[in-house]
Amino acid sequence: MKILKKYSFEILVIVTYILLLFLFPQKTFIAFKEGIFLLLKMFPIFICVMFFSSFIAVFLSPKTIQRYMGKETGFKGIVLGAILGTFIVGPLWVLFPLFNTFLKKGARLAVVGAMIGAFAIKTPWIPYAASFLGWPFITVTVALTLSYGILEGILIEKILKSI
Repeated sequence: MKILKKYSFEILVIVTYILLLFLFPQKTFIAFKEGIFLLLKMFPIFICVMFFSSFIAVFLSPKTIQRYMGKETGFKGIVLGAILGTFIVGPLWVLFPLFNTFLKKGARLAVVGAMIGAFAIKTPWIPYAASFLGWPFITVTVALTLSYGILEGILIEKILKSI
């Protein structure tokens, strides 16, 4: 029963696929094939993030994480989290283990929330985007997204601490 509860989403997907396989065999097979293709395409990114997350877990001490991202860092730590979020690339769903590692090592909820909020900015892509949209547009976009990330981090921490 505990396994059913822990893996309820996965079980639901499998049961749905089996049901759809009987109802629409050809479309279900194509969807399954596409899913496997997507999984294989994302696998290298997933592995890199796992190694990076493992690196942080082993080489960065909780003391170091707490020093730059912990409760004592105040607003400065949240801003740092937002700035770090702009350097992270890859699909967000793959990065959740990394964010979990930060939290386990003592990072504030607000810092991790700011990282996720500012993730929409891709620092290496800024010059490329500016070549199409112009520097004024990109500057305003980056400033607003960073501000949103900071605000998101603060709100996440306030809401989750009140629950």
